[in-house]
Amino acid sequence: MKMKALVLSPESRLNEVCSEKCRALLNEHFDTSWNDTGRDYTKEELAAMVSEAEVILTSWGSPSITEEALENAVKLRAVGHAAGTVKKLVPKPIFSKGIRVYSAAPRIALSVGEYCLGALLSMLRYLPTLNTSLHDGQWRELGLKGRELTGSTVGIVSASSTARAFIKLLAPFQVNVLLYDPFLSEEAAAQLNVKRATLEEVMSCPIISVHVPNLPATERMISRELIERIPDGAIFINSSRAQCLDKEAFMEALESGRFFAALDVFEQEPLPVDHPVRKLPNVLITPHVAGASVQGHLALMQAVVEDIIRGLHDEKTSFEVSEKMWEIMA
Repeated sequence: MKMKALVLSPESRLNEVCSEKCRALLNEHFDTSWNDTGRDYTKEELAAMVSEAEVILTSWGSPSITEEALENAVKLRAVGHAAGTVKKLVPKPIFSKGIRVYSAAPRIALSVGEYCLGALLSMLRYLPTLNTSLHDGQWRELGLKGRELTGSTVGIVSASSTARAFIKLLAPFQVNVLLYDPFLSEEAAAQLNVKRATLEEVMSCPIISVHVPNLPATERMISRELIERIPDGAIFINSSRAQCLDKEAFMEALESGRFFAALDVFEQEPLPVDHPVRKLPNVLITPHVAGASVQGHLALMQAVVEDIIRGLHDEKTSFEVSEKMWEIMA
């Protein structure tokens, strides 16, 4: 008899994260209940319907699985989240109940890594600036000469999944990667082919990319003193969380024009139309889309479903979240 799976996402959102191949995979391995209400379930509805579920699949917009729901979910063996962090989706007691938790965050990380590489290459060759110049009727009047990534030194803040994806994409460019993460061991650094460094050393690199989660410990961790260490002409990329920066000091540094930045995240989103960063020629800004790609989103549910199946067969998993991981998630 097939295990019972409950898919929480309504059809409109499911189409973004679940391919036809994924639907077939679910129906092949599970007795699947689909959400045909045309909306997200409420927490109360979810708590009342989980008693028979052995696997629950969620995504953006799905209700949190409360402790009340967990008490009713007596048969539940796995929760798979076709999105990123599960910190607000499942409560910590879920782990003590032996329920396994999976997140598609590592698959999203690939999209973020590609965004960071694309932004970096664009900034190194001054593509946004040159594009604006030509649209304004100029030719080569700016006199800008681009720089190569190959052989450069790249400083990375945090060894998160997005940072690891970015590091992997940087490998063909033979870069020297300095990585700050207080939890990274020498052995793990060697596996990533990076050198462990202090935050001061990373912030002194000509290329800096930030990948920290939004936690109390990371709030304003990049202080005014660290921002002052950013070299003139450097490229600073932030695709993680804006709260890690000293906002006032960072804006002052950007407005000075002494380095370049590619920013995908902001403390206030949507970004206010009158925000001064919109007018800065040395800043590439995007609307929190680093993790958004057609292929990436469509692969999310299949990634966790395949991993759940591996877990049920006692095979090695790649997207499983441990209690320790849950504690340091954003």
